[in-house]
Amino acid sequence: MNDKEFEQMIIKCYSNKTVAILGYQDNGGQQRANFLRNHGIDVVIGLRLGDENWELAQKDGFTVLPVWEAALRAEVAQVW
Repeated sequence: MNDKEFEQMIIKCYSNKTVAILGYQDNGGQQRANFLRNHGIDVVIGLRLGDENWELAQKDGFTVLPVWEAALRAEVAQVW
């Protein structure tokens, strides 16, 4: 399976689901969150209170919640 086929499989699997991205560093979580949102997937960001990336994720237009709240709200969680 090539990268494009893998991306299409992820989009199909996550369609009509809320995905919690737990972590918002620029080396993974931020890119994944934007990729999913850009493909019509509902994304929430889960971070620890006081995380330095909280404001950045909000500025990028995401709903940001404490980690456990984000995980409870979503059908799928990805840890970055």
